[in-house]
Amino acid sequence: MLDLVDVHIHLPDYPNPGEVVRAARSTGTLLVSCTVKPAEAAANLALKQENHDMVRCFLGVHPSEARNEALSSGMAELAPLADGIGEIGLDPKYSDASRGSRQMEVFTDQLALAERLGKPVEVHSRGAEVSCLEVLSTFRLRAVLMHWFEGEEQLADVLSRGYYVSLGPAVLYSKKARRIASRLPEGSLLTESDGPVVYNALRGAGGPGLIPSVLFRLSEEKHTAFEEMSRMVRANATRFLGGG
Repeated sequence: MLDLVDVHIHLPDYPNPGEVVRAARSTGTLLVSCTVKPAEAAANLALKQENHDMVRCFLGVHPSEARNEALSSGMAELAPLADGIGEIGLDPKYSDASRGSRQMEVFTDQLALAERLGKPVEVHSRGAEVSCLEVLSTFRLRAVLMHWFEGEEQLADVLSRGYYVSLGPAVLYSKKARRIASRLPEGSLLTESDGPVVYNALRGAGGPGLIPSVLFRLSEEKHTAFEEMSRMVRANATRFLGGG
């Protein structure tokens, strides 16, 4: 059984994703790889097919790409082969994310696809937590993960809906991330690296190799043994992905 889970990583963005998978295999880390644009879909699926015991595949268009990308027919055709839809969402940093915008259209199109296929979704909501939650409430989705969620004021709403929240290396240095961690029920917690993002506060470290440190900090926050926290996160990931 896999001991660790990185529920949000972008393997196609690495120069050599095979090396990342091999390193994860050595530590028993399941990788849930997301895309940000349709051009990455085929490569991400291939990584899953080549490493079916270690890699799960989500396909999606990130809000940073929404102005230039739409939900292409090619990606929609590949989506039934994926484990979920993501990374999708809203972020006003990149373009207009209001009702009627291209970014909103791309987000809702992908939620409709996830609803139709019965797939879980991974949602980016930075700077648009309220809008994302409003839109999500209009769909019947099998499971929702709020990736790197920072909306402290909306956290109660997120938890009341039964959504998952993933915490990453920011919990090692961010007081806000630790506050959110302290409020999360253990059944809602997942761990992520968001690789290949690196963290200046951690001297440029990044990737799945940080997952044990994230788990250790969470186990301290929850006053739970590391092994028990690892088991709970793994069980949460299994439920989120549809394996039980």
